[in-house]
Amino acid sequence: MKILKAAQVQEVDCQTLIAQRISSLELMERASEEVVKAVLRDLSQKKERTFSLLCGGGNNGGDGLVIARLLLSMGEKVKVHILKSARYSSDNVANQSKIDNTYISFFDLDNIPYLSDKEIIIDCIFGVGLSRPLSTEYRLLVDRINAHPNLVLSVDMPSGLLADHVNESAAIAVKPDKIYTFQTPKMALLLPDNHHFTREFEVLDIGLDKNALDSQVSHSYYIDEALVASLVKMRTRYSHKGSFGHVVLIGGSYGKIGAMSLCCLAAMKAGCGLCTVYVPRCGYICLQTAVPEVMVLTDPEEELISIFPTVNSFSAVGVGMGMGQESKTKTAFFEFLQSLSPSSKLVLDADALNLVASRREVLSCLPFHTIMTPHPKELERLIGKWSNDIDKIEKVKEFSSLYQVIVLVKGANSMIVNPNGHLYFNSTGNPGMATGGSGDVLTGIITSLLGQGYEPMDAVVLGVYLHGAAGDRVMDEIGEEGLVASDIILQLSPAMQEIKRHRFL
Repeated sequence: MKILKAAQVQEVDCQTLIAQRISSLELMERASEEVVKAVLRDLSQKKERTFSLLCGGGNNGGDGLVIARLLLSMGEKVKVHILKSARYSSDNVANQSKIDNTYISFFDLDNIPYLSDKEIIIDCIFGVGLSRPLSTEYRLLVDRINAHPNLVLSVDMPSGLLADHVNESAAIAVKPDKIYTFQTPKMALLLPDNHHFTREFEVLDIGLDKNALDSQVSHSYYIDEALVASLVKMRTRYSHKGSFGHVVLIGGSYGKIGAMSLCCLAAMKAGCGLCTVYVPRCGYICLQTAVPEVMVLTDPEEELISIFPTVNSFSAVGVGMGMGQESKTKTAFFEFLQSLSPSSKLVLDADALNLVASRREVLSCLPFHTIMTPHPKELERLIGKWSNDIDKIEKVKEFSSLYQVIVLVKGANSMIVNPNGHLYFNSTGNPGMATGGSGDVLTGIITSLLGQGYEPMDAVVLGVYLHGAAGDRVMDEIGEEGLVASDIILQLSPAMQEIKRHRFL
């Protein structure tokens, strides 16, 4: 799914009206119907509910007026508060006339309406078309909304949030519990710097013209199930274990063998045919006992890696999980990188990234399209500090292009950057996955897919989505707080089957 700028979304809206021969009022009706369905689905367990629609004078306010009318027609308790304006859009005016005046009140910024603690606020003041930050005159209204103890829901964008930008943390903008955005996510909803304003969002398909969407040029994408389903390789009836690759995972040190245990089990669950693990001698019994499906090779050293194995015969290599940065390990690692074939399929994680960052000249030794999986602190060691998320994106793009590597920046909406400057943001995952070992699981998944013959970029896109989807299945069962990395592994197979089923929808 393409991520479009605000101007592009507005252009697609216009092209949709022409292509589908509908009016802007009809498109507004369609979009609002989707919002109502989503809201009532999300609030199905909330029996007592009163909605307060806060509407601006533009088309976002028009959406709110349609939503109010639809909720009223369903017997819901609804109040409509319209911000006084010198000018209302024509669609806004048309929809004002369709609601009984007894449900509508007008207010100005010096006379904000009373909002009961029991009311659910639906924010429709400003949408994707907002082009500049809100002035201080809106502060009282926004602060009142943000202090509301009940649910606050925003339509398309939180009022005050600029769609294409990093917004200042002190910006005057609504901080909703959930955002229902139309057709495509907006960049502002995906950036960590905007986390104050974007707790949760859902993309609603409002039927914009497919040709119009396809015609828009964008190098930023949102990874959804349709995309990953198109990437999945289907197995043939006559496959055997050799058909799905033999991966090797190198890492571990005294006290951190668990990282390798999680990584190799995830690799097997993600579908590789064979997996060999190379660890210090102290990890031998642990791994042979914990994961009997894998083969174990050991370093001469008891507690650390001092020599790297020859890997030319393996279909993919993952390095760094729990490995440490001891001097012997560091020397052996750099020798290992210099020995690799240009065609080697390599994933670098954790301490492998920290070692590379400490000696940047070895970056030129990396095979073409090596996959790097840093968390934010590891990324900073690789590319340096950044001033904001947009600056970070540009620095990662420059780094990826310079060294011809694929960089997966882990976190909420994990971002993948490839050497041609394309960005992919993940749509799965939850805060419960911020737990020790989760990254080791992800590295195992990606290395496994790479070993099965997936192109490097496809392996990362599918891998990060699968990892998040498995974590979401765990969250649905037990919640976020109790989620641990081994739970994610147990849900990998069901998550993959769900992705494969999407191919037939």
